[in-house]
Amino acid sequence: MDKDILRNMSSEIKKELDNLGELRKEMKEIKSDKSLIARRSMGSILHDFYNCCERIFKKIAVDINGGYEDTEKWHKTLLFKMTVPIKGVRPSVISEELAAELDEYLSFRHVFRNIYGFELKGERIIYLARKFDKIADKFIKEIRTFLSFLDKEVNRKRKNRSKH
Repeated sequence: MDKDILRNMSSEIKKELDNLGELRKEMKEIKSDKSLIARRSMGSILHDFYNCCERIFKKIAVDINGGYEDTEKWHKTLLFKMTVPIKGVRPSVISEELAAELDEYLSFRHVFRNIYGFELKGERIIYLARKFDKIADKFIKEIRTFLSFLDKEVNRKRKNRSKH
């Protein structure tokens, strides 16, 4: 892995984590509102949350794993491949437990994209919105651990380069 690619990836992942911070602020603002418009807004934030996660996963898959399978179920496959360490290349990006939690947001995103906003079921949105902060915290923590791995790799490559 080229250190410039790793450095760029690290910067892009950090930007996505900043975006996630914005989503968390928005969710706090509307969480207590029970109106249809608030439900649509919460749905949009939950949709964006999974988009943020998936952008990070795609970046890792392309820059480190060498790409991802473009099949009908690529979203789910990509999510679960992030739980698998690749020996000599990278550790797992997220835990299996987190992947299972994120799978609920992936499923919701699919529904959100394929129905009218007024068809959104309030119970599912409320359930996912309640868990949102806890899952976002866990996601951020695990991605920061992965970023530490990237930083170590960049430093290791820098040291190896300076020896030659």
